[in-house]
Amino acid sequence: MINSIFEAILQILSDVSTRGQHGYDAVVLLALLVNYRKYESVNPYIVKLSIVDDEPTLDGMGLVVGQALTQYNRQYKDKEEENHGGFFSTLTSMVGSMFIADADEKLSVQTNEAILLALYEAVHLNRNFITVLAQSHPEIDIPTTPITPVPTTPTTPLGTTPLSMDNLMVEFIVTHMMKDFPMDLYMRCVQVIHKLICYQKKCRIRLHYTWRELWSALINLLKFLLSNETVLLAKHNIFHLALLVVNLFNMFITYGDTFLPTSNSYDELYYEIVRMHQIFDNLYCMVLRVSTNAGQWKEPASKVTHSLVNVRAIINHFNPKIESYAAVNHISQLSEDQVLEVVRSNYDTLTLKLQDGLDQFERYSEQPKEAAFFKELVRSISLNVRKNVSLNTLSQDLLLKEFSTIS
Repeated sequence: MINSIFEAILQILSDVSTRGQHGYDAVVLLALLVNYRKYESVNPYIVKLSIVDDEPTLDGMGLVVGQALTQYNRQYKDKEEENHGGFFSTLTSMVGSMFIADADEKLSVQTNEAILLALYEAVHLNRNFITVLAQSHPEIDIPTTPITPVPTTPTTPLGTTPLSMDNLMVEFIVTHMMKDFPMDLYMRCVQVIHKLICYQKKCRIRLHYTWRELWSALINLLKFLLSNETVLLAKHNIFHLALLVVNLFNMFITYGDTFLPTSNSYDELYYEIVRMHQIFDNLYCMVLRVSTNAGQWKEPASKVTHSLVNVRAIINHFNPKIESYAAVNHISQLSEDQVLEVVRSNYDTLTLKLQDGLDQFERYSEQPKEAAFFKELVRSISLNVRKNVSLNTLSQDLLLKEFSTIS
């Protein structure tokens, strides 16, 4: 670490010709250098990467990372015929495969852990790199969903990234409910959604997003936890995840008027809660049963019980009124519009409890919680690089000549 090659790596990434030849290796090398004994001593590469503000260099790094991920997506799509979810599905499966070892769900394409680590370090250490992620690179063939700009919608520092992130989280939630349940990833996924919503609330940003897709995914997740209670409880504290999910709904209920795009969105939230009331009822019965019995899950189950107070208030308030409306009008099955009409006309008699701390969250800190994971990941990447690197096809003279020109 005495003789730094940081500047040489940046030179490679900023130059089109050298980036094309050595960009991938340069990014992987930088990721490894940044992680070299970083928990044991001061790592100068961490400091240097955090203050890089040269646009061509950051842009070059973004291109290399983007191209590597795109190549992975193409390989995955070619080999997994059952995968039809597009970019978000392949990316979530790739990230998930780093943690999941279910024999029935293994990917047939090796996960590019090195590039994912490089992406993490760039985003984690350098705020300027986030801008690069929000930019469009015509050289990278990454399918994106067109988003119609709305003049009245405040823009965020991340551009359209929050919308893409919401899509990514929903995609993960609906595609990873499996026997070998990745609890840690689901916890992180729901926490990411929570932080995005907290940011929207704080800045009063109204994203024109199809929130129903998120609500549906979260409700189906609760249904999965209920259906697999016995199996999951043998390995995981499912009540912690259930609490996070319920509190997401509490965020929408309590603060939705500050970030949902229209009043109709708020009506649709209540409609979904009422429509899927059976799942919330079943969840309440389950946590009430566990919380009234002695055992290790008594306290976490009790927290979920208390968190359901407003959801249950909505269900208990609107269900009788919907049934009454149907009886008076002799309708056996109400349409969505009719239910929404009942909801809109009965807000004034609904009483909800103010819940504190819904918009509070624990800020991410790599150390000490994540140190063990990153140590193991870096070890795995290092072994893989050593195994696959080959200098036989490279001319030593040519390499020395090229790198001697780097100032």
